[in-house]
Amino acid sequence: MRLVRALGTLLIGGGGIAAWLSLAGGMDPMLDVIASFLPLFGLAILLGLALRWRPGGWAIAGALVALAPVAIGMVPELLRDQPRARSGMTQVRVLTHNVWHGNPDPAGTAQAILDARPDVVMLQEVDLGFRPMLAALRQHFPYGTKCPRGCDLAIFSRWPIADSDYFLEDAKGRKFGPPVLWARITAPDGRPFTVITLHYPRPTSSDQAVDRQSVAQALARINRDPLIVAGDMNLTPWAAAMREQDRAFEPLTRMTRALPSWPRLVPVLPIDQLYAGPDWGLVSAQALPATGSDHRPILVTLGRR
Repeated sequence: MRLVRALGTLLIGGGGIAAWLSLAGGMDPMLDVIASFLPLFGLAILLGLALRWRPGGWAIAGALVALAPVAIGMVPELLRDQPRARSGMTQVRVLTHNVWHGNPDPAGTAQAILDARPDVVMLQEVDLGFRPMLAALRQHFPYGTKCPRGCDLAIFSRWPIADSDYFLEDAKGRKFGPPVLWARITAPDGRPFTVITLHYPRPTSSDQAVDRQSVAQALARINRDPLIVAGDMNLTPWAAAMREQDRAFEPLTRMTRALPSWPRLVPVLPIDQLYAGPDWGLVSAQALPATGSDHRPILVTLGRR
């Protein structure tokens, strides 16, 4: 019993220290990586309190102090405002999925995508084993993008794609910004909207901060009202980097709220995200059942204002 109680004390203390350190993620990128696991620290603290069995006042007080940074990091995300779609709006079902270059069941993953009945599909890591499935998806989606050698992104649509490219273009057709794949889609009501998919490096890479800044600067040069941006961003809502990106992407709103998508079997980290411009309101956002990928697909239904 003493060992169990000692373990409880260690969980409370260790979870609390890690949680408090994560609040300094804005000053140190490595501490921001720790912030990604903030909900797990909260669970560890609660488990530690339970293992203390009949905890004394000091244990309860210690657990409350340890849980404070968990609440500071998580509550704003859970209460964050999102524009809601009104009834009668034209709806668009958008699916984003990192299909994983090590996918052992690419055919099953492609079928899961079709079964979700999306209007627009944005995929990442379509190289290697999944590439043959692109031809299969084209048989079900009349329109799709092309991507040059070295690009591992893909976009498919039930509706016509008026234009698409790798990298954004200015009014004179000159490419700029970081490597993203985009498509301008014409909805059934005749109004176009633009979708962009991207894949950030892992947060432990110094390249991620550069990519995030480049994407934000590039998006500021285009019309963001009808824009949808989605992909594997390798960022969780508890990270200071995500809060920084939310501000940089304004007036886009992140429509994915604390939606765990990785790893596939027991998803813990919400690292796949979707943003939408002021033209859109949220109908629903959900993580779909696991496929052969190490990520779960994210399906977001939006209403066009």
